[in-house]
Amino acid sequence: MRGGYGTGEHGTLAERVAGTTTHQRRPPTPPSPARHCFVDSEPSLLVEWRRGNRGWEGRVLTLLWVDAVGWVTMERWLPATEITPRPFPV
Repeated sequence: MRGGYGTGEHGTLAERVAGTTTHQRRPPTPPSPARHCFVDSEPSLLVEWRRGNRGWEGRVLTLLWVDAVGWVTMERWLPATEITPRPFPV
């Protein structure tokens, strides 16, 4: 049990008790840029923006049911005018 309970991100148990942890904490992960939205009344996920020739475009992921196949994921770049933000819950 050398040090106790393994060496997780906070060091071994012995290091934590002695206050000698040499492990550096990682900076926090930034929040995901993905946002829920609607495209053609279908719930979708907006994952990226870019400036196109005709204005802003969003990369959107949508799950669709195709009778012959089942659920499929469609990824596409759409003009910002075709993307509706999901309203925030009250």
